[in-house]
Amino acid sequence: MAATGETTPTGKDPATLTHAEAVERARGMADDIRARAPEGEALRHIPEATIRGFIDAGLVRLLTPRAFGGHELSLDTFADVTIEIARADASTGWCFSFLNIHSWLLAAFPVEAQEDVWRKQPDAALVDVNVPAGQAARVEGGYRLSGDWPWASGAHHCDWAMLAGVVSPEPGAEGGPPDVRLFLVPREHLEIRDTWRVAGLRGTGSHNVVVKDKLVPQHRTARMAELSGGQAPGTRFHANPLYRLPMITGLAASLVASILGASQGAYQRWRAATRDRCTMYSREQVASLSHQQIRLAEIAAEIDAAELLFRRALDTVRSGAPLSMEQRVRIRRDYAYSATLCARAVERLYNASGGGANYESNPLQRDWRDVHAMTAHAGVNFDAAAENFGRMELGLPLNPRDPLA
Repeated sequence: MAATGETTPTGKDPATLTHAEAVERARGMADDIRARAPEGEALRHIPEATIRGFIDAGLVRLLTPRAFGGHELSLDTFADVTIEIARADASTGWCFSFLNIHSWLLAAFPVEAQEDVWRKQPDAALVDVNVPAGQAARVEGGYRLSGDWPWASGAHHCDWAMLAGVVSPEPGAEGGPPDVRLFLVPREHLEIRDTWRVAGLRGTGSHNVVVKDKLVPQHRTARMAELSGGQAPGTRFHANPLYRLPMITGLAASLVASILGASQGAYQRWRAATRDRCTMYSREQVASLSHQQIRLAEIAAEIDAAELLFRRALDTVRSGAPLSMEQRVRIRRDYAYSATLCARAVERLYNASGGGANYESNPLQRDWRDVHAMTAHAGVNFDAAAENFGRMELGLPLNPRDPLA
C-alpha cells in the first residue's frame, strides 16, 4: 500500500476528522462496498478499490495518534464508523475494524517502532495475530523469529504484521513464565500461505503468514503481559488515555463493532425482503402473518440489546480513568454477550427467511455465514468471559488460563 505522505512525531495533521465527518464518509462508501461484496468473496480478500477508498477518505487513521498524522478519535467514533461499514458487508467491516484497531495497538509499542512504520507510511495497514505460533531466539540487537501464523485477516493489503511468539529461555532460566511478545515484521519478511478456503468471512483474506528466521530488532517487540495490562512502552509517550487501555478492551471492541454492524445490515435486508414476500400457495403477504411480526420484534430486540450492552461498555471506557479488574471483567462479559445475541438474531432471521435465502444470489445466506464466523472468534467467546464474571461475583480468583486474569 503506497504511502500518502510523511509526518513527524511532532506534527499534527491539519485535516483531522470529526466524529460526524468520519461517520458521514463511511455512509457515503456503503453502496460501493455492498456492490463489491460478491467480488470480495470470489477474490477471498477485500478488493483493492475498497482499501484505496478508505485511505482516500482518511478513514484508516481514526485511532492513529496525532503525533503521527492520525485523527486520534475515540473508540465511540471508531465503533460508529465500523458499524456503518459492516452493515454494507461483514468481511469489509471486519477488515476495516482491524485497519484501525491495529494502529491503536501499534501505539503501545516503543516509539521507535511507531516511527519505523508511520514516518513514511502514515496509512500503513497492519496485521495482528495473537496466537503465539512463533518461536524467537535472542541475538545481539533483537531476536531471530520463525513461525506460521493462522487467521491473518487482511494479509493481502498489509504493510506490516504484529505476530505473537514465545522467546526461548536463556540457559538456566528454564521453567519460569514464558516470555510471550508481539513482534513487528515488515511485509517483505512475510510469506502468505494460501489457506483461507472457508464458509464465512471469505472476503477477509485471513490466510496464514509465514516468517522464516528473520531478525526483529528489540524496539520492534512488546511484551504481551504489558500490552494486556495497558502498561506497554508506548503508553508513556502518548498522553491520551485511549492508548493505556488493556489490549483486550480495544481488540474485542473492534470485533463487536463489526459483528453488530453486520447483524444490523442483515436485519435491514431481511426486513426489506419480508415486506415484499408472499407465501408460495395462498399468496398471502408474509408481512401480514402475526408469527412473522412477532419473530421480527424478537430479532430486533436481540440486536438492540446487543447494541445497548456494547454502548454501556464504551461508556465505561470513555472517561479515561484506569479500569478496575471488576470493570474489565464486566466489559468483556458484555462484549461477548453482545456477540452471542447477534448470532442468535441472525440465526432466527435466516430460519424465518424461507428457502429463497439459500440461493447464492441472496445476500442473507452470506450474512448468516459471516456472522456465525465472526462470533466464533476467541475474543468474544462467552464461556470464557462468563466464567470469570461468575468467579468474580462469587468471590473466587479469576481463571489463570484466561489472558485477562
